[in-house]
Amino acid sequence: MAPLLSLAFAACSLLSTAFALPHDNVPVARSKAASSAVGVNVLYSFGNGTWAENLAVRANGQILVSRLDTPEVLQLDPKGIKEPITIASWNSSTYMGCLGISETTSDLFYVVTSGFVDDDFVLTSGVNSIWKIDMSTFSVSEHTGKVVSNATVSKLVDVTTSDFLNGLTTLSDDLILVADAYNGWVYRVNTSTGAYSVAVSEESMKFDSIPNPPTNIGVNGIKLLDGYLYWSNTAVGTLNRIRITAKGAPIGKAEVVTSNVPKADDFIFKSDGVAFIAQNQMDELSVLYPGQSEAAVIAGSNISTILAGVSAGKFGRLADDEHILYLTTSGAEGKPINGTVTVPATLSWIDTSAF
Repeated sequence: MAPLLSLAFAACSLLSTAFALPHDNVPVARSKAASSAVGVNVLYSFGNGTWAENLAVRANGQILVSRLDTPEVLQLDPKGIKEPITIASWNSSTYMGCLGISETTSDLFYVVTSGFVDDDFVLTSGVNSIWKIDMSTFSVSEHTGKVVSNATVSKLVDVTTSDFLNGLTTLSDDLILVADAYNGWVYRVNTSTGAYSVAVSEESMKFDSIPNPPTNIGVNGIKLLDGYLYWSNTAVGTLNRIRITAKGAPIGKAEVVTSNVPKADDFIFKSDGVAFIAQNQMDELSVLYPGQSEAAVIAGSNISTILAGVSAGKFGRLADDEHILYLTTSGAEGKPINGTVTVPATLSWIDTSAF
């Protein structure tokens, strides 16, 4: 573990232990995933008042993490040995923070920077933008650990029609999809030209598709699998999908994949189609097997800090960590546990070999 982060990790661990009930992390018996709890391991802790929002894993195994409490993207070492490196940062008076991040071609990433939203996630000032981070120009000295050459960072486009951009995923080498959580639709963005338009707008993407929604966040995480666009709806607590074309146009009707993932945030598919769903404001991680409609909680609890505000996950890309699911957490900054408890945001991990 990085030396400067050890004290923060220790404090977080002690609080997590003290705050958990005796049966914390025992999953609900709703599927074969519910046979045993999974251990959560903290790799990095970011300090009080922080929010790790999303992540992407480079081909060399290094992990890029976007922060929502401040507009920056960090690189973290999957071994937990090297100190975090700031890859990109923006003026905090211009942008609130960073959200979705995804790789298109080798070492070329796109990330959302957010304008300022109020407690109801309504844009109050600024504009949402998408930036390109070219990691091919980035290098670090093996001897000193110092940055030798910076990543090349450039703005792709201001999405002036958006309200609260969140999840981002790659459709092709030159097309990305970006979710507008407040408006309840998904943009298609051309990474060569910056041109954007609404590609998918479904009722099941809207936060107000149910009476008295608990939040103004609808479509949140988005992913592609086997010709389908999948999305979570945080307000409704569902994972949904619709078949799309190679250009992102919808085909047929949307369907609900599961409806028992309250406050679903981002999610990730394992290579065999098993889905791991982060439930940020429930402080839980659930698993859903292909062909099943009931997800099962496998880690975390809304009365524990072990996965406080878990927000997103990505699998490792090296031979020794391809079964490891790395998880960002917000430290429950979005919804304090029991109304008052927050902890430092983390990059944590679980071993998914048993799933």
